[in-house]
Amino acid sequence: MRNIGTDSSTCANVNKNVASGRKTNDVDAITATNVDVSAGTGGEESAVLVNVGGRGDAIVFSDEVESVPSLDEESDDDDDEDSWNSESEDEEEDVDEEFDELLAERLRILADCRALKNLAEAFLHPEQPVKAIPTTFGRNYFDRPSAPAVMDDEDADEEAEILEDVENLKKAARAYLHPEVGVRVEDTTLFGRNYFERPSAPEVETFEEAEERAKILAEAAALKQLASDYMHPEVGVKTTDPTLFGRNYFNRYSAPETEDERAEILAEAAALKKSAVAYMHPEVGVCSEDATLFGRNYFERASAPDVESMEEAEEKAKILAEAAALKKSAAAYMHPEVGVKTTDPALFGRNYFNRYSAPETEDERAEILAEAAALKKSAVAYMHPEVG
Repeated sequence: MRNIGTDSSTCANVNKNVASGRKTNDVDAITATNVDVSAGTGGEESAVLVNVGGRGDAIVFSDEVESVPSLDEESDDDDDEDSWNSESEDEEEDVDEEFDELLAERLRILADCRALKNLAEAFLHPEQPVKAIPTTFGRNYFDRPSAPAVMDDEDADEEAEILEDVENLKKAARAYLHPEVGVRVEDTTLFGRNYFERPSAPEVETFEEAEERAKILAEAAALKQLASDYMHPEVGVKTTDPTLFGRNYFNRYSAPETEDERAEILAEAAALKKSAVAYMHPEVGVCSEDATLFGRNYFERASAPDVESMEEAEEKAKILAEAAALKKSAAAYMHPEVGVKTTDPALFGRNYFNRYSAPETEDERAEILAEAAALKKSAVAYMHPEVG
């Protein structure tokens, strides 16, 4: 903003026909008369003198416009000058207020830009230290009295090694328990051939044969279910569909009110039930209250087949028990992922590697891990012969 002072000027009168208003001296005129433009405070411009009407009258403009009387005589245009001075003063005040508002807005924008710049620099360069006033201070978060205990480098390295060993053991145990999971490799030089497409591979059924086989198995399962229902009529019909329901045939609304038919149906049902029980449980003897009724033993008749003796029955039971034990052992061998189940709370065991008398040798641990890996590899190869 230009501040127009009230200092006297040494510049000569400019003989120009200026009816009213003000005119700033040219730079050449100011230079010629040795007028210092920055003579004001802070390098601001000095007062500007303007000739009016070609006479020696001079008017000095400043923040508060004043009229300097003529050095020779008073002007005849005092009224015009007063009105012009008031208008000029109002205009300058409006301009000054607008300029002050513009300057304040500019300063606020610059302050916001400076704050955003500092925030962006701090975000992009976190390695730079925080600059603070010397009077401000703080304490170390990690060395405060209430800070938790922090382990040293040796303990941290030992913990990392232990966690790595645990992770490797976990991976080995998972691979041992789930041999069906294939081995994953990233080496492109490793390859193998297809077990099923090798020249010596046995013939494999086609897709049509497989579908036909699936249909036959489905029919066999349906026949088995039908035979089970026929052999065990005491087993109720099971359904999981809540929308299925039924009503009683004898209590329906349209049922005839006849006791004779109901009695006949119940008698037939009782006879069928008795026949079914006698068929399902032939070991139950026939009970009769009529002394004149008699019969012969089915198992002791002349044409009865030979029946095994007690010794043969015991031998047969032992053979079946051994077969069941072998089946259980084979199932445990074929499915190592199934854990050992026991119901005896007195049974327990300890870890061989974590016992108190275990030697602290890494060689033995490495040998055990190597043997476990070899056993795992052998088990996977046995379980998945199709893998090359």
